[in-house]
Amino acid sequence: MNIRELKLALTVDLINMPRSFTSIDSVQDSMIQFRDEIGSFKGYEEMASTKISAGIEQKTLALQFEKVTLDLELFTNENSREQYIKGFELKENFA
Repeated sequence: MNIRELKLALTVDLINMPRSFTSIDSVQDSMIQFRDEIGSFKGYEEMASTKISAGIEQKTLALQFEKVTLDLELFTNENSREQYIKGFELKENFA
């Protein structure tokens, strides 16, 4: 598995995603195309949540797959329910 290629492909997918569809589900759907490299989806865990300002919340989530973990940092506008991805880190699971 080449983590660098996975990061590049995920970055391209996120850039090309319509703004209204940027969410945890759309990121998970984007990762499905790499199922052979990453394994099946195991679930996600909220690692941190911070209120930035009135109506804006910053969250860090860990999306667990069999072979990798995707740490996703996103902002949520609680009024419009729109989500914006600030960044991500893809790490290989060693077990």
